[in-house]
Amino acid sequence: MRLRVNIKDLSHPAQAHFVTNSATTSAVNELIRQIRRITTRENAVELSISKGTVHHIIHKKLDYGKVCAQWVPKHLSENQKMARWELDPTVTQEFLH
Repeated sequence: MRLRVNIKDLSHPAQAHFVTNSATTSAVNELIRQIRRITTRENAVELSISKGTVHHIIHKKLDYGKVCAQWVPKHLSENQKMARWELDPTVTQEFLH
């Protein structure tokens, strides 16, 4: 009888594998941009894919999070950062210190 010592690399049959293509990711992103308050479930029904896949795309691929029930990017783009800087540089300087 052989004993297993290292079980780290064994596959997990219950573990979900997400295979998403760029068309699906783009479709989810487009729906979110059109309707900011769309839910994961509504998005899944609209695109005929699972809620888990939609959740994975939103949080891992698109890096979105919910703020006040709306989907927003977690990180600001360079243009958004510059717009905030130009808005009121004195306030921004205070936050930097």
